[in-house]
Amino acid sequence: MGELVASLSHELKQPVLAAILDANTCLHWLSRDTPDVERARRAATRVVKGATLAGEFIDRLRSFYKKEAPSVRAIVDVNDVAREMLDLLRSKAAQCSVSLRADLTAEPAFATADLVQLRQVLMNLILNGIEAMQESGGELTVTSGVAPDGELTISVSDAGCGLPTEHSDQIFETFFSTKPQGSGMGLSISRSIIESHGGRLWATANEGRGTTFHFTVPAATANALQVATPRARADHSALSFL
Repeated sequence: MGELVASLSHELKQPVLAAILDANTCLHWLSRDTPDVERARRAATRVVKGATLAGEFIDRLRSFYKKEAPSVRAIVDVNDVAREMLDLLRSKAAQCSVSLRADLTAEPAFATADLVQLRQVLMNLILNGIEAMQESGGELTVTSGVAPDGELTISVSDAGCGLPTEHSDQIFETFFSTKPQGSGMGLSISRSIIESHGGRLWATANEGRGTTFHFTVPAATANALQVATPRARADHSALSFL
């Protein structure tokens, strides 16, 4: 029960805080002598997106604690999900003097995955990177690649304080956190999600400053792509509009 409560509170907090920041950004653009309606509209759209994600995250987390939870997986382009999360967290990054950069493979990176859970993982990793640089600022980069065997690799790299050398093997454990206000749930939840998709999640120390978190997911099969790619493209076109 404690793990469930901690999971819900942690995952609910992330998109809600993003929505609050964007709501304040929206008010800022509207309160200028000459209101910037277009920027306010974009910020308001992100508020809706953040609030919607909060509800979706809760539904998926509840499924972790059900023995026979139905699978909600479809063909998704991991690159599109990465862009979506970077856009959603842009206000949070700006607040911490962090710039966001995407270095994604030019070819579509399709996987059979739960879209909401994939968003959870990327939001957790990107927020961790932003928070690691909130005192110093810096650049966060999300990269993606496709291995010869078809496995997709996504990496989130920051220039923050780096891995805690004395606890580097514990960072994925439930309730373990190096942050004073941390719940110790984000990385544990993220690893559970990725492993349930048949992938891996791990961290490496950067040369110099910072940490890079990597995760893999199997690429969608050719047969699945032939059937679902048109629908996947349509779905992500709608997401790009948001």
